[in-house]
Amino acid sequence: MRKFILFVLLLFSATGTVFSQSTVADPERKDFISTLGFLSSDWMEGREAGSKGSFLAADYIVSQMMQHGLKPGTGVGRNKSYFQDFDIIRYNTTEAEFTLIEQIGKGQVRKNLISGVDYVIEAGPAGFQIEAQLVFVGYGISAPQAGYDDYRKLDVSGCIVVVLDGFPGEKDTLSRGWKQFGNNAMEGSYSLETKQRNAMKNGALAMVVISPKENFFRFIRNQVNKSTDRSAFREIVMEQFEYVDDKYALPGDSALIPLCWLGNEAAAGFIFESGNDINEIEKRIATRLVPESMEIKGKKVAISADIKAEPILVRNVLGHIKGLDTTRSIVIGAHYDHLGMRNTHIYNGSDDNASGVAGMLALAGAWVRSGVKPPCNIIFAAWTAEEKGLLGSAWFVRNFDFSKQKVLLNVNFDMISRSSPDDVESKIVSVGLLKGTDFLKEIVSRHNQNLKRPFELDIWETNGPGGSDYAPFAMKQIPVMSFFSGYQDDYHTPRDIFFKADPVKMDAILKLANRIILEFLSTQIF
Repeated sequence: MRKFILFVLLLFSATGTVFSQSTVADPERKDFISTLGFLSSDWMEGREAGSKGSFLAADYIVSQMMQHGLKPGTGVGRNKSYFQDFDIIRYNTTEAEFTLIEQIGKGQVRKNLISGVDYVIEAGPAGFQIEAQLVFVGYGISAPQAGYDDYRKLDVSGCIVVVLDGFPGEKDTLSRGWKQFGNNAMEGSYSLETKQRNAMKNGALAMVVISPKENFFRFIRNQVNKSTDRSAFREIVMEQFEYVDDKYALPGDSALIPLCWLGNEAAAGFIFESGNDINEIEKRIATRLVPESMEIKGKKVAISADIKAEPILVRNVLGHIKGLDTTRSIVIGAHYDHLGMRNTHIYNGSDDNASGVAGMLALAGAWVRSGVKPPCNIIFAAWTAEEKGLLGSAWFVRNFDFSKQKVLLNVNFDMISRSSPDDVESKIVSVGLLKGTDFLKEIVSRHNQNLKRPFELDIWETNGPGGSDYAPFAMKQIPVMSFFSGYQDDYHTPRDIFFKADPVKMDAILKLANRIILEFLSTQIF
């Protein structure tokens, strides 16, 4: 018996040694360039989730997975299909009302605002009616790690909270607020979703958002080109490429509280008319980092909305390489959906995110061609509905059987073929990691230095919430590694086309990712 146990231990030791000495050739330009071109062609019609173009794209991705030799599904159970079909809920507001109510003596003054002019309501898939007291909660941030909490010693239970958009010091890079919050690590603390969840946690019924930065123009469009939002050409760009979308959710999602964007004139003319200037409040908070939360006495808001909702069929595309240990896996993914078509404009989404899918498939091909048997399953995923709220990856994580297969790592590619305007030498790459995974940070940094032309790495950490498909994994505390090459000038416009791609940068990112994955798998204990 002792000899048998010794033999088994030696066998597993030998297997680990074989893999650690194995190599998988890095993908090359020829492995991704044609896929990038075809996925971002006009034939795909922008690949909006649930559209004909998205199903054409899914069929093409399956053909590439089959050509590479990937097995269907995730390696759990008897997979017969590469497709993971499910419904998402598309909804929009059909009617809305927003009434400001001021108590004067024993009477009330009611002022009805104009939808789309004074306000825009964003709500879940169900209608609502709410009337409640207003409470100003600064930026609506609760960040104990930064020593800042707008809700400290404040009771907002049963109230409607009023919050400022963004974070303290967003307009002043020299302020204390900017130094505390103006970095990737703190981004999750001031996202709108986080602010809504903070308000819900404290018992608020709804949230009104106002901006100290601009007028109401920027809120009446659901998609904003972030790179041109502050430029002199913003008005022209938005007139040319206006993109309006509905709202989306997964069935059974616990809806967040209603959110209402309020124009500055409406806010200044009623809510803050008693000497509290929005810009002055913002400056004080940015300078001192002391919350200025307060009850807005004698003032209420009544808001309501009627919602129209319908199911939309969408699909993830999944293939895998079977590993030596089929109870563990890593997931390498990228979203294949984009914004689709609006009027005569096709939002091709070459960088966002045909590039990520082309990179994912190139890695899949490299691993299959190598003949190397990985120590665990490698799942290759093309997510849908990322642009609708990370719904494809969220559905996968929500329905994955973690009792049968443990996910060790999620590698995410989102926009890896372009550079931001400031990155004139195309040398900056952002890599997002789960907070506390310092071993991944060390691996990333070391392999980057071994590149022929190392990148300037922007390594940042997330504790869960985020803006790409790594987030549902990070929320379950699964280590993540998300690659991003920068917001380019054509982000979320029809100008994001194949011919503007930078294959040299994309090639280097995939080389870096492949080498990191190899080391990660060779150093894990199976």
